[in-house]
Amino acid sequence: MVEYFRRWRRVLLLFSGGLDSGLLLAWGREVLGQGLTALTVTGPHIVPGETHAAWDLARRLGVRHLLMQFDPLSLPDFASNRVTRCYACKKAMLAQAGRVAARIQAEVMWDGTNLDDLKDYRPGLKAAFEAGVVSPLVELGLGKKEIRQLSRKLGLPAHKAPQSCLATRFPYDTLLTREDLARVGRGEAWLRHRGFGHVRLRVRGEEVYLELPAEDWPRFFNQGFHRPFARVLRGLGFGNLNLAL
Repeated sequence: MVEYFRRWRRVLLLFSGGLDSGLLLAWGREVLGQGLTALTVTGPHIVPGETHAAWDLARRLGVRHLLMQFDPLSLPDFASNRVTRCYACKKAMLAQAGRVAARIQAEVMWDGTNLDDLKDYRPGLKAAFEAGVVSPLVELGLGKKEIRQLSRKLGLPAHKAPQSCLATRFPYDTLLTREDLARVGRGEAWLRHRGFGHVRLRVRGEEVYLELPAEDWPRFFNQGFHRPFARVLRGLGFGNLNLAL
């Protein structure tokens, strides 16, 4: 592993604060030292709390950490939530990140893509390939299971639920606004602050569908979260709460 990372002296890590990029942050810091810089993208599409989690881990490991403001709503494909949304967003974001990499004289950009990600439909991977982004976890042959095991050994958060762009909560060809993204984010954050990790609010018109892992539903009902959460959603302007049991 050490020899693999020694191929570079200066690296810009696209750091979301999640499990995958967190492992790269730790490994890169160990091998590259001050040659590693982490870059976290912020914007209206980012799940609330993710930027702070990224900042906290980077500070804990002593890695230089940059924040980059990025507004995907300026992109027609994103604002209209087209099927091409993810590709267009990633392409524009990487172009902006590439300018940061050039400024700090980084030889390469890393991302946290792992082997399991290649099994899913992820249009953004095409944009990353076109931009020359390197995915060390893929090249090292690591999937989610191995990444969790390695993270535990390093004392990193290994239980963190994966988060995705807030635009994924809306059907394709739905006009996205900053306000709609924000209220979905606030609704999900209400449950995350109460210990629910993998939360998804799927918006269909004025109605919302709540998705939780099967093991979380008993706690959701037994501890009485159903009614107060429905009131929170009404306060955010949503209609009926539907449960994706």
